[in-house]
Amino acid sequence: MYQNKVAARVLEHSNGQRCELAQIHNHILLHAVRFGKVFCKTCAVMLALLGLAALASLPTAPVSAVLTLIGAVDALNWVCGAWFTLCEMEVALCAAF
Repeated sequence: MYQNKVAARVLEHSNGQRCELAQIHNHILLHAVRFGKVFCKTCAVMLALLGLAALASLPTAPVSAVLTLIGAVDALNWVCGAWFTLCEMEVALCAAF
């Protein structure tokens, strides 16, 4: 019992903040979320370029261009949803500090 009280005193801050272990965990998660946001932006740019290329090839190969365009728009919709979810997670993790 005495060891637990000593450990609790080591982990608590004098100004009432949370323990260092929880802050380190949130900090690592925050880096992963920010990397995910950058990755989503990169994917969104690549999918937009794929959609533009599909539009450019529309007169020569209409069926494959339309299918590629539909796939690019569908994937871009998913990437944007993931980006907005990561934005909400970033706000929640920043509020935890």
